[in-house]
Amino acid sequence: MPDRDRKVGGRSPATVVIAMVAIASHLVPLGFWLHSVIPMMPGSARSAFFGLFLLARVFGLLGFVLMFWQYVLSSRIPFLETVLKRPVMLKQHRVLGKIGFLLILSHGVILLSLDPFLFLAKTLGLFALVILTIAVVAAWFCKPLKLNFKTWSRMHLAAYLVLPLVFIHALNLGSTVIGYRPVYFLFVVLFALYVLIATHRVFRLAGEK
Repeated sequence: MPDRDRKVGGRSPATVVIAMVAIASHLVPLGFWLHSVIPMMPGSARSAFFGLFLLARVFGLLGFVLMFWQYVLSSRIPFLETVLKRPVMLKQHRVLGKIGFLLILSHGVILLSLDPFLFLAKTLGLFALVILTIAVVAAWFCKPLKLNFKTWSRMHLAAYLVLPLVFIHALNLGSTVIGYRPVYFLFVVLFALYVLIATHRVFRLAGEK
């Protein structure tokens, strides 16, 4: 059997590599978040509020990375479809979408509760959350709302606006993104890959018409 066809633990080498990259992309921001948080562990009466603030930060970081991988799994990239089974990709797409939405929603709700004052970068993040919520409602409640495919598809595609808005939001307000170059470069790379994925998606949709 050729080396490229050999499997590791029942999975192809390509699948293992993709999984390792996905895990590493979460561990990088998580590790630097911990590095920034541990010296600041509060012990005063304000610790509950400060703890919520710190949690909101990591929710935002992990939510961004999860949303990126959700786009990857729904991208219909030929290489991925030869490595991963499409039903598995769609299932993981839905799972990551739910977790990513809950993390980003928690991030937004906590920070707005602690500081409701709005300015441009913060408003962009709020706008992204509204768009994401609309897309999630369309996905989760498509049948109860009796949405036809065209309406559902348009609402779902609106989610492609979320990552660019969150990216700008993070580069302006994300203390971990701004303060740690590896996290900054990771976000830049993920966004660049997202642009390629979105471009591929646009050309694919144009070719199907």
